[in-house]
Amino acid sequence: MDLDVASAPRAAEAARLRPYFDLQLTFAGHLGAATGLAVGEAVSVYTNFRKRMGLQNDSAAAAEAWSAYLALLPDLPDRSARVDWTVATYAGLPVPPPPADQTVFGCFACEAPDSEGRVRIHFGNRDSEGDIGPLDDRKRGARLAELTAMFAHLRDRHPDAASVHGASWLYNTQGYRRLFPAVYGASAILPEGPVRLTGTSSWGQFLDFRQDIKAPLRDAFLARFGDIDPAAPWRIFPLSPLRTQAPFADFLSFYGLA
Repeated sequence: MDLDVASAPRAAEAARLRPYFDLQLTFAGHLGAATGLAVGEAVSVYTNFRKRMGLQNDSAAAAEAWSAYLALLPDLPDRSARVDWTVATYAGLPVPPPPADQTVFGCFACEAPDSEGRVRIHFGNRDSEGDIGPLDDRKRGARLAELTAMFAHLRDRHPDAASVHGASWLYNTQGYRRLFPAVYGASAILPEGPVRLTGTSSWGQFLDFRQDIKAPLRDAFLARFGDIDPAAPWRIFPLSPLRTQAPFADFLSFYGLA
């Protein structure tokens, strides 16, 4: 693996994420056996490891590092060894920068509008202060300030913005939905087509704000493995990712920016 590691290895974070990696490898292994996929391909399709490791960009170094990780998996004797290898790989990688197509505002990020004026927004836990999570009611003011700054930026830089779109398991929670106009939360629907399992819109629900595994949710998930439909494996996740949309103007009004 030939990466220019610009920061200290993420050993402590990698160790904490071990149960999270184990859960995803268990899921990928189950589906690989059901579909006939090789272990590397199953991990590529059914886990968010590539994105979590920061190797989803198009650089040669990222592609080489991801290929090196996958290449060793088939030679390992069991899932425990594959978890060890995943932890070691993650620990040796630098903290990835935000995606180049996103502008970050605290815990939130947005993409520039597409050709139809659709703005896509994202959430990531970048608030580790204190012993409460970023969506706790006591941090609502901070989150609203971030969103106000983000939508002011969009208003000023992108007058072509017409609508706002999201996709996440977080829209199942009142703590997240209350940060947005009511019409946006009310628009939440289950996706009609295939759900990609390579990001955090489904897998993020299994970690708390400290990045510890949510054991009850994990156990409920594992208990449903007998019901997995290989053609639609996302349906067994405890919290389905929901898709949302609302007019951009509603957000400007909600945050006092109209």
